[in-house]
Amino acid sequence: MSQLKYKKCEVCASGVASLFFLYYFFSAPTVMAEESLFKDELSFDSVEQELDSYSDSDDVFEAEETNNNKYPGLGVKLSHKLSVNPADNWETTKQRTELTLDIKGLLPRSGYGELQINAKRYWPNDSSYATEISDIEVERAFTQFSSEKWSTKLGKYTIGWGEIEGGPLDVINPIASLTDPIPESQWLISTTRYWNNSNLSLFYNQSPNITKIANVNLNDKSNSEFGLRFDLKDDVGDSSIYLARLVPNSALKDIANGDSKAHPYQLLGYSANQAIEGYLIKYDIAYKNNLKHNRSGSLVSVDRIDWGIALDRQKEDRQWLFTINSKHLVDYYSDFLTPTLTQNVSTRRHNLSYSLSVNDTFDNSDYKWNILASSTSNGDMKLLSTGIDWDISDQWSSSINGTKIIASSDREFSILDGYERVGIELNYHY
Repeated sequence: MSQLKYKKCEVCASGVASLFFLYYFFSAPTVMAEESLFKDELSFDSVEQELDSYSDSDDVFEAEETNNNKYPGLGVKLSHKLSVNPADNWETTKQRTELTLDIKGLLPRSGYGELQINAKRYWPNDSSYATEISDIEVERAFTQFSSEKWSTKLGKYTIGWGEIEGGPLDVINPIASLTDPIPESQWLISTTRYWNNSNLSLFYNQSPNITKIANVNLNDKSNSEFGLRFDLKDDVGDSSIYLARLVPNSALKDIANGDSKAHPYQLLGYSANQAIEGYLIKYDIAYKNNLKHNRSGSLVSVDRIDWGIALDRQKEDRQWLFTINSKHLVDYYSDFLTPTLTQNVSTRRHNLSYSLSVNDTFDNSDYKWNILASSTSNGDMKLLSTGIDWDISDQWSSSINGTKIIASSDREFSILDGYERVGIELNYHY
C-alpha cells in the first residue's frame, strides 16, 4: 500500500463528525440559520479532510515518507457526492461535484505554508441549487514560522481545544451547520512557546464567524476573541488549562425584540488524558461565565458548567469510543425559554448526551466500516449512522453512508424528526 492511502492514518470520519453533530446540538444555542439547518447532509466523510490540520500545535516539520510523486507538495481531489431521502420516495437532496486543490511546502526562514481551495458545482436536484449554482472558497490558507522554542501561525485555519472532538472545550471554530458538522476555518493568529515538558499557546481572532438566524437581524458583529492554553506533559498523561474571552459560534435570538446577537462570554477550562491498561481516558470541563439566555421576555446572564468524558479503546484496527457530554445551568429559572425556528420551548437545567462509535478495517485495510449511535438522556433526540469506505486504488476511493434521526415533537430538535439520508461519494486523488 502506498503512502497515498492516507485514510489508514485517520480516525473514523463518521464517528468523529457525528460527535461534532451531537455536541453542538447540546452546547451551542439552538437557533441557527434556516439554511444551516437544511444544508442537507451529515457529511461524515469530508470531515477527515479537516482533521489533519486541526490543531495549532501540530508539528508540521515531522519527517514524511518518501514517495514517487513528482509534485509532493501538490494534492488534487475530485469528488462527486449524491444523497437521497428514503423517507420521501428516495428524492435526491444532494448532487454536487467538488474540486479541491491543496498546496503545501516549506518556506524560507524555517517557514511552512498551506493553501487549500475548494470549488463546488451544484446540480439542479441539489438542495443548494436554488440559491447558488457554484461556489469557490479558500478552505485553508496559512503560514507558520518556527524555531526551537517558538512557533507562530497566521492565516485561515482551525484550532482544536480540549481532548474530546466536539466536546465542551472545542468551541473556537463554528460548524458549517447542524447537519454538516465540520469545523469551519477562521482568520486567526496564534503563537506557541515551548519548554521541555510544557508549552503555552495564545490566539487572537479579530472577527469571529457567527452563524446568522434566518430572517432575523444580526445587530452586532464587532466583538473579537482571544484565549490562552497551557499544556503539561508527564509520565501519567497530558493535561491543559484554558482561559479565554470568546464569542458564541451562533447568534442568539432575543425573544423580546426579535433581534439577534452573539454576546461575548468568558471561559475557564481544564482537560486531561490518561492511558490505563489499553484504554485512553479523556476528560474535559469548562466553566462558562456570562452566557445570555431568554427569560420572561428579556435576556439575562447565566453561568454554565460543561463537562465531557470519553473512553477510547483500540485493539489492532478496531476502535471503540464511548463519550458522555453534559451541560448544567448554574443559574436557572423555570421561565427560561429556548427559541427555535418554529417555536419557543422550555429550557432544561441539565442536558446529558451519550455516543458510542465503532470502526474497523478488513481486506488489508482497503475497506473501513463504522457505526455510531447517539442519544440524549431525556430522549429529545436519537441518532444512528453507519457507513463503509473503500480504497479502490491509490487514486480512487468511494464511500456509502446512512443516517436516521428521531426527535421529540415538542422540543428544540423537533424539526429534525424523521431525518433520513443515504449518501454515496466517489473520489479521485492525485
